[in-house]
Amino acid sequence: MYLPEINFLTANNIPDVLRINARADYAWPESVIREDLQSSSQNEMTYIGAFATTTEAPLLGYAVLGREKRAGILMLLIVDKDFQRQGVGTQLLLAVGDCAMYLHMRRLRLRVKKSNIGAIALYSKMSFISETVRRGYYSTGEDAIEMSAALPLKIKL
Repeated sequence: MYLPEINFLTANNIPDVLRINARADYAWPESVIREDLQSSSQNEMTYIGAFATTTEAPLLGYAVLGREKRAGILMLLIVDKDFQRQGVGTQLLLAVGDCAMYLHMRRLRLRVKKSNIGAIALYSKMSFISETVRRGYYSTGEDAIEMSAALPLKIKL
């Protein structure tokens, strides 16, 4: 398991975020990332990054936490393809959960493509429970599975 350093992302991290985003299967538009990270007030979205502790790669992955009443929304979680399946996603997800609790949130929710088996396995391991399926949610027509977990997140062994 790789143990990255976890930190909040800022406008200084835009090039690294875009590098990872460009290689991802489920990426956000560059304009959205730039606007979020260049905004002087990130009250709506919190970007959290997993950084290498060596010089391998400055940023290994990132996650975006949104807010909806008393729940956090995991908007996005992307790990660089070279560092997937090494625990980076787990560390990012735990950091998102900690951040949500700090903001007095009780639950963490997310939507994931039904075909994203790896992500669904990760979320299930972190105590997320499937709540419903939203038919045709994505622009491709693919269904989304809505999942949620109580905070703090717990790893199922």
